[in-house]
Amino acid sequence: MPEIRPARENELDRVHLVVAYSFTGDRSQEGRERMRHVEELANPLVLIDAGEIVASLRVYDFTMLVNGAPVRMGGVSSVACLPEYRRKGYVGMLLRHALEQMREAGQPLSALYTPHPSLYRRYGWMVAAANLKFTLNPKHVRPYNPSTPRGRAVRISEEDQPVVEEVFRRFSERRTGQLVRTERWWKEAFFRRIYDPERNLADVAVWYGESGEPSGYVCYETSRGPPPAGSSRIWLREFVTLTGNAYQGLLRYILAHDLTDEIFWYGPVEDPLAYAVDDSYQVKREYVDDLMLRVVDVEQAIAARPAAPGAPEGAFTVALADAAAPWNQGTWRIDSSGGKLNARKADGSSADLSMEAATFAAVYDGFMKATDAVRSGLAEASDRNAALLADRVFASEYPPNGSDFF
Repeated sequence: MPEIRPARENELDRVHLVVAYSFTGDRSQEGRERMRHVEELANPLVLIDAGEIVASLRVYDFTMLVNGAPVRMGGVSSVACLPEYRRKGYVGMLLRHALEQMREAGQPLSALYTPHPSLYRRYGWMVAAANLKFTLNPKHVRPYNPSTPRGRAVRISEEDQPVVEEVFRRFSERRTGQLVRTERWWKEAFFRRIYDPERNLADVAVWYGESGEPSGYVCYETSRGPPPAGSSRIWLREFVTLTGNAYQGLLRYILAHDLTDEIFWYGPVEDPLAYAVDDSYQVKREYVDDLMLRVVDVEQAIAARPAAPGAPEGAFTVALADAAAPWNQGTWRIDSSGGKLNARKADGSSADLSMEAATFAAVYDGFMKATDAVRSGLAEASDRNAALLADRVFASEYPPNGSDFF
């Protein structure tokens, strides 16, 4: 039987090999040194077969906002298994073990990013946030609003980081999916992408209004393709504004980069960028799945998030199927009272709603309505009013949107 445990210091070279080989990264010692900051942020969990580490993953200790409330979350990342050991259930073993550890650590939620959602859905994670990928050529559009914004955009350096921290905090106050970024995370994952082996600095510009107060920022990277065409692109990594004046000012700032052939941004699905310019047909929009969410501990996760603003008081029962986290299996009574939620086991009671753990994750953060889950066959309802109540209780004030890739 394989052994699963945290990696030891003298095993980190082997872990780097497993991860780099799996993701076609740099397997050299120099490659490991460039990823040293990742090792310091989250120690790997490893699976050992016949005395060798053959699979691993990391769990970051994060806090994520759900309708503005901070909820501890285990960020699963760098899930890797050597090809010759795949299809033996090793990744599933690691994920189950990680769920137990997250529960013991007091992390009632887990999230991850992956191009393989079907794998993780089997273990209770579900797509529970989305983006729109906006793509445009700055030569082909101009701002629709002809008024000149009041203020100015100023490029800043790493030393000015506290300025953007405060803007981001205020922007995120009532949102779902945003991380509560620690000082270390700001340092390692804002001005530089967390997994960029070159650790190149991004450009950041802050909008200062007439009063001199910062009210928005953009974080972006510029790249140029190989010759002979050598087309240039700007990846707008973050576009965060608190006021319409800041939005208009920073929109003009980024469109002024008109030697660029393409600007793209994975923005919130509700963002009106396409209509803030004069010709929305020039802005390509592509719906993109974002983070996958998992409820690790139902009782703690329900208590940690508030009911949606204006949610009615009431209660409903939901039967969850959760083989990967058996402590969640069974029927739960969820009560909404005074803007707060609580859940307690109600095994033996008839269930108003029934669904898998993965579907429940998407309902929990308001990404999917319970009524839509029922309508599509992802859940069952013996009481339609219970599904309607769940819709209102779990609604997200803003569509869930992950703020940080990890």
